[in-house]
Amino acid sequence: MINKIWELIHKNDTVIFFDIDGTLTSYNYGEYHAHHELDFTPEFREVNIYADCRRLEPIYNFIKGHDMDRIFCISREPHGHEDWKSEMVERLYGIPADHCYYTLDASEKPQIVKGVVSRLFPDISPKSVVCIDDNDETLGMYMKETPFCTAHPMLFMEYSENRG
Repeated sequence: MINKIWELIHKNDTVIFFDIDGTLTSYNYGEYHAHHELDFTPEFREVNIYADCRRLEPIYNFIKGHDMDRIFCISREPHGHEDWKSEMVERLYGIPADHCYYTLDASEKPQIVKGVVSRLFPDISPKSVVCIDDNDETLGMYMKETPFCTAHPMLFMEYSENRG
């Protein structure tokens, strides 16, 4: 079953929406916890946690071989870090900043993706759109609210090690 998703994301006409935190970046921002200890505090807004991020090579290797016009990011961002996130995905993955979409509420992600797809790819088959996210709840929302395919970023780790 997972082979079909792997094959689908490698088709030239597939449009892909990557989550950012936990998907294009490690979620290990903190000193003693995976998530940043300052989250939900005012001082967190002043900390660019994306400045020192490193690219995740299996995902980067995939992205560099895909049509960049068909790669997008969608991220929940309640801290005002949109510019830092956009700069990071452009620097590490070559994804243009104008391909990044942000929302305060993750429940809005499916509608945002549907809007982008209908505007930029009005004739695309829904099975040619893949939403990649590390959050099970968000993946479930995509499944319920869109006709698009879904994938967890672990897909890249599983297949890059086993298949090259």
